[in-house]
Amino acid sequence: MKNLQGIVVGALLLTPLVLSAEEAPPRVVDPKADRIMERACEQLKSAPGFSVRADISYDDILTSGLTVQYQRSSELVLDRPNHLRVDNESDKGSRTILYDGKTLTVFDPEMNMYVQVPAPDTIDATLDKLEERGVSLPLDDLMSSEPCAWLHEAVWDGFYGGRHYLDGGFVHHLLFRVAAADFQVWIQGGEVPVIRKVIIEYREKEGKPRYEARLSDWNFRPEIKAEEFTFTPPEGASRIEFRAANAAGEGDRP
Repeated sequence: MKNLQGIVVGALLLTPLVLSAEEAPPRVVDPKADRIMERACEQLKSAPGFSVRADISYDDILTSGLTVQYQRSSELVLDRPNHLRVDNESDKGSRTILYDGKTLTVFDPEMNMYVQVPAPDTIDATLDKLEERGVSLPLDDLMSSEPCAWLHEAVWDGFYGGRHYLDGGFVHHLLFRVAAADFQVWIQGGEVPVIRKVIIEYREKEGKPRYEARLSDWNFRPEIKAEEFTFTPPEGASRIEFRAANAAGEGDRP
C-alpha cells in the first residue's frame, strides 16, 4: 500500500510517484495547505471507523488519441483494525469486497462468482499483501492507518488556493504537485475536516488523463454490524481462483 507514498488520500487514489533524493527538487509547500491537509488526514487516522461514498470518473486515452471517461460509485465501511467492506457499481459491473480480519472476499453478484484468499489480521497488512500480488483495492488510501505519509515523502510543491464553492458551500482548495502528476484537493473545514473532492492530472502521460473523486456522506459514527463484513455465498455461487487481474475487478485505478 502507501501508493503515493501512495489515495492522495491522502488523496486517495495515486500510483507510486516518488522521486529519489537526487532527483527531487526542493520541497516548497505552503504551510497553510500543509496544515489543512494534515488535519483531514488526522481525522481519518484517529477515527475507529467510518463510512463514505465516492463517485469517481477517470479517463482512458485510446490509441486513436480520443479520451473516454468512465464512472464508478463506491460505498466504503471501515471498522479498525480489521474489518472493511466496499460496494462498487461501475461500467464494468458490480463488485463487493469484504474483509473480516481473516479472509478477503471479492464477489461479483451479476456472475454469481467470488474469490476468497486468506488475509493478515489488520487492514494495513492486508493491503500490503495484496500490493505484493499486484492488486490495489478501490479507495485503499482512505483505509491506511497513516493516510498522510505521502504528504511529506512525495509532494514537492503545494499551494493554498483559497476558499472555493463546491456543492452548496465554500471549502478549502489545495493544489499539490508530485513527480508525474498535479492534483487538487477540496477540504471541508470545521470541527470534523473531511476531503470532499480530488482531481489528479497525470501530466507525463499522453493525453494527460484525469481522475476525479467526489466524496460525500461521511459518517465517523456509523452503525456497524459484524455481519456486514462476513460473506455467505449465495445459492449456486462459484468460487474461482485468485488472480491479480480479477481480485479487485475494477482496473480503473489511475
